[in-house]
Amino acid sequence: MEETTPIPGIVYYQPPSGSQVTGLDGKVVLPLGPEPLPLLEEDVQKLAGEPPGYDEVGRGIYQALRSDPGCRNCERYAEMLKGYPHYVSELATNILMLGEKDVEVPYLERRVKLLRVLALMEPEDANFPLEIGATLLEQGLRFSALHLSTVTLYKSEAYLEKALRLAPDLLKAKSSLAEVYFLLGKYDKAAALWRELVPGVEGESAAELNARLARIEKGELPKVPAVDYLEAIACAMSLREDGAFQEAAAILNDVMADAWFALEFPMAEIPYLLALCCKDMGGAGDARTYLRQALRLNPDFAEAKSLLEKLQQ
Repeated sequence: MEETTPIPGIVYYQPPSGSQVTGLDGKVVLPLGPEPLPLLEEDVQKLAGEPPGYDEVGRGIYQALRSDPGCRNCERYAEMLKGYPHYVSELATNILMLGEKDVEVPYLERRVKLLRVLALMEPEDANFPLEIGATLLEQGLRFSALHLSTVTLYKSEAYLEKALRLAPDLLKAKSSLAEVYFLLGKYDKAAALWRELVPGVEGESAAELNARLARIEKGELPKVPAVDYLEAIACAMSLREDGAFQEAAAILNDVMADAWFALEFPMAEIPYLLALCCKDMGGAGDARTYLRQALRLNPDFAEAKSLLEKLQQ
């Protein structure tokens, strides 16, 4: 048997040459092999040496692709999955559900995996790499995942560039990719995309794009690429968790001191984290100052409101 990708709960089966399975009352005929087939361990036990049928093959490839859409032979498995419309429908439904609400990072990661399966099934459809790239951009800016922001944003860049190669006029792809370029410090590339977008937007959106373009032309930019600051914030969060409050506060103050970064990315979480450090070091007055700053940036910041109320008692 050829090399396979280990996946928990999956056992690989080598189908005999020329074998096939049929399903949906004979409407679907799937040739098997020469690649090894992923099967669920529980199905293998129930089969007791008998060859798998349509249902067992479907459950196995569906689980393998959801677990690792980059597994060996993933393109072949994705092609076979087209013969299981109920699984394709389930994929699409889960992706829509995960995209309609504000979810935590593990759910964003799950959405990316599911989108990658559909991208394997429809490699010429630009919407799938677009949605993967946009989801990775969102993930890369989540505070709980900032320690991975560099890797995540470079992945986002690759998918968004692929989307534009497939469909050069996708506005969402241009907008998202410009943001990723800016975060990575690729200002000329970001500006080029924003110039393409300006004629198609109006009002506040147009004013914001023109302002960002003007700042790039004047060199009014963060001292280091924004992604470096995101990683620094993650480092400060880790230091605070380890009790190094002063070191964490020093890093956060350095980040806030870059006026151009603060202008481009007004994150209420940064002064909130500084407030936590001050509180940990016994500086309630400074903590209150930073909490008010956080609430000016985000008046609905519940954690900041709650802490400020406690410190004012």
